[in-house]
Amino acid sequence: MRTQTYIGASLALLATSLFAPAAAAKPPAVELLRRAETGSMPKGASLSPDGNTVYVTNFGQRNRNNITVLDAHTLAPKGRIDLAGNVVESVLSPDGKTLYVSNFGRNSVEFLDIATKAVTREVKTDTHPKILVLSPDGRSLFAANWASASVTQIDVGSGTVVRTLATGPQPRGMAMSRSGTLFVANFNGASIDVFKGSDLSQRTRVAACAIPRHLALSPDEKTLFVSCYTASQVHAYDVATMTVTKRVPVGSSPKSLEVSRDGRYVYTADYGIETNSVSVIDTRDYTARVFPIRGMQRGSGVAVAPDGRHAYVTGWLDSHVYMVGLKPEATGARDQETEAPAPAAKAEKAERAASSTPSRARTAHAAARPARAPRSPEKR
Repeated sequence: MRTQTYIGASLALLATSLFAPAAAAKPPAVELLRRAETGSMPKGASLSPDGNTVYVTNFGQRNRNNITVLDAHTLAPKGRIDLAGNVVESVLSPDGKTLYVSNFGRNSVEFLDIATKAVTREVKTDTHPKILVLSPDGRSLFAANWASASVTQIDVGSGTVVRTLATGPQPRGMAMSRSGTLFVANFNGASIDVFKGSDLSQRTRVAACAIPRHLALSPDEKTLFVSCYTASQVHAYDVATMTVTKRVPVGSSPKSLEVSRDGRYVYTADYGIETNSVSVIDTRDYTARVFPIRGMQRGSGVAVAPDGRHAYVTGWLDSHVYMVGLKPEATGARDQETEAPAPAAKAEKAERAASSTPSRARTAHAAARPARAPRSPEKR
């Protein structure tokens, strides 16, 4: 594929200070290193704290093969975890011994012992929990309840529900600062809820893009990154003022995003069929590079390796996880870069269908899916 430049984006960059200069260099080129099979509809990916193991949650799997476990360096299989219900997302404890998973089919969060792969605790939430985030000290776990407009706070030590926070419609992405501020993206509310205070009772609602999907904080916690699904952009907020300081075009319909540990790169998994890509933003100048992944159908989850130069992206419809890496900058190598497309109505409809139940997602993607997913236990 011929290398193309962001022509439209460059004009926008010249027109407004919200964008980086058009002449700035882009991030290093990206290459596909490995891929591995997962279960049906791999939703999210989580890395162990030591960076050696990847856990992929398979939303399309009911009651079996819910989590694929892989070697992070080779993507060789290390096993699988079977659970009742349908899991959505996961997050690891700071010591790497416990994997917390949101169970969409059981309206709960489950604690899994990594060594035994057994469920040690199940905590009921509101309806259809999705994204999970741990407090920096690892003592509190938060679950965004997609169908209940709420977030459940769980005390990890006792496994009890501490409180339930009211949010906007379809809460999705979340992030929490070391000072205890919780940020929640309202997917169908065009807003971000900011909760502060020892009991998180102080809520402020901030305007966001039309479909804010995922959130991530920079390591210094001065910037909040938001994936804007229909705009095909990533917005950067100044946390102190909660105003947008940068708008960066990326691949079509970005879903998940994650920041490298050093804060330099932001990776997005791009769900839109126009690019089927991973995008990389260099936060030094807020330029971006879009890399279509051959064979991937609708990027969903992304996890960034400790070195910040490798990432793992799940393909929602092709049932694979892909390992990509940044090429050495000195080589001058180029990747298959594409222009960031305009928002796609079809991609938005597909996301909403996929965010409902596996059975609805199957209907929305029947023509494109390579394999059939099991029927969800949930009916709406």
